[in-house]
Amino acid sequence: MHHDKRGLPITAASQAAVDAFDASVDEFLASGRDAALLLKRIADVDPDMIMGQCLRGYFMRLPSLARLTAQSHDALAKAEALAPAGTDREQKHVKALAAWCAGDLRGTTAIWESILVDHPHDMLALRLAHFLHFFLGDLPQMRDSMARLMPRWAPDIPGYGYVLGCRAFSLEENGDYAQAEPLGRKAVEINENDIWAGHAVAHVLEMQGRRQDGIKWVDSHEDAWRERGIFAHHIWWHRALCYLELEQFDAVMNAYDNQFWTEPSEDNTDICNASAMLMRLDMLGLDVGDRWSSIAEVCATRIDERLRPFNDMHYVMALTMDGRRDDAVAMVNSMRAFCEDSATKGVTVADTYRNAGIPVAEAIIAHGDKNYARVVDIMRGARYEMRPLGGSWAQRDVWVRMFIHAAIKDNQNELARALLAERTAANPTSGPTWKTFAETLAKCGASADADSARAKAAALLAA
Repeated sequence: MHHDKRGLPITAASQAAVDAFDASVDEFLASGRDAALLLKRIADVDPDMIMGQCLRGYFMRLPSLARLTAQSHDALAKAEALAPAGTDREQKHVKALAAWCAGDLRGTTAIWESILVDHPHDMLALRLAHFLHFFLGDLPQMRDSMARLMPRWAPDIPGYGYVLGCRAFSLEENGDYAQAEPLGRKAVEINENDIWAGHAVAHVLEMQGRRQDGIKWVDSHEDAWRERGIFAHHIWWHRALCYLELEQFDAVMNAYDNQFWTEPSEDNTDICNASAMLMRLDMLGLDVGDRWSSIAEVCATRIDERLRPFNDMHYVMALTMDGRRDDAVAMVNSMRAFCEDSATKGVTVADTYRNAGIPVAEAIIAHGDKNYARVVDIMRGARYEMRPLGGSWAQRDVWVRMFIHAAIKDNQNELARALLAERTAANPTSGPTWKTFAETLAKCGASADADSARAKAAALLAA
């Protein structure tokens, strides 16, 4: 029996195959460019490696692209044929892949979590469980998963820094910024390639309203993270959020055009970055030119692909804002058909579409129609159902902004005043929010409060 770099037994033809597997997992952990090439090396060295087939199947599911799902099923069929010769842990991985292919995402995470109870150093199960908890918006589960594992890890175990990075992100998304930041910084100190840990720190700085710190953090690691493949684009997006809050709009546009949407992309993270930023800019009244068109061109090819509700909301935004209302409506109708199809019984995301995806998508279309009263009606309740869509608090915030924007546009000034009071309480360092609050307070006749909010905005933007 051969063993991986953390001492776990792996059924394989040679140690060279196991080493190739370890290299592929390491590249995945670092969001590198060469994971697919390394995966091919496993196939060349040992095509009958159970964990190699599981890894291939997992990699085909991760991007949420319909064109890759057939390959995940092919990998599953081969893994299932090989499974009887494998260890109990390997057989559980095959079952996890089967559950993922069947759409039972919480069943998938439950299997990985059961693996981690007995094998806390299974880095693949650890990182995938972390990812899928996030994908599902299961934030307490993501936090607790890492809490269970941390006592079983130590600095001398390969991959320890990556574990710190996952722990940092799980804490940040659960609002524990004080613990999250030093863990994320420590992980990057251990290994600057750990862009996920760097991303966790960027989130802390965003959520705490430390925009200048956020820009400096990304600037100081830009050269290293540029090598980390497509996920680096999302880090540039985070930096652009800081520019946006400082009203450095030229810097935002430059980042958009030259860093995270340099050309049309099939990658879902790229699409979400671009769509969410343009929506923010549009709501601020800024002219984005024809930038929606190249995003919408890609999204128009995915009208009937129901793999991740979070991504679909960004497709609907792009289609709606590019004037392709019929396509946006067709996508929402496809969501309804998906939920009603008996074949989707037991598919985890069907409930997410039903409870959150369809309402938010309808609100986006209503916003495009300038039917702001309908946006408000939908988002009053839907805003509290959005976490299962997945994504981060910072990412889902675009739809909270849409809710507030609609209330203002519909002259529901007292509601807008209430929502902005809530927002400034949660994020007191946002100059643009204080400016909007001042304008709304003035409409409500609260002149003194408006003057105070205006002064607050000016002080923050001048800092």
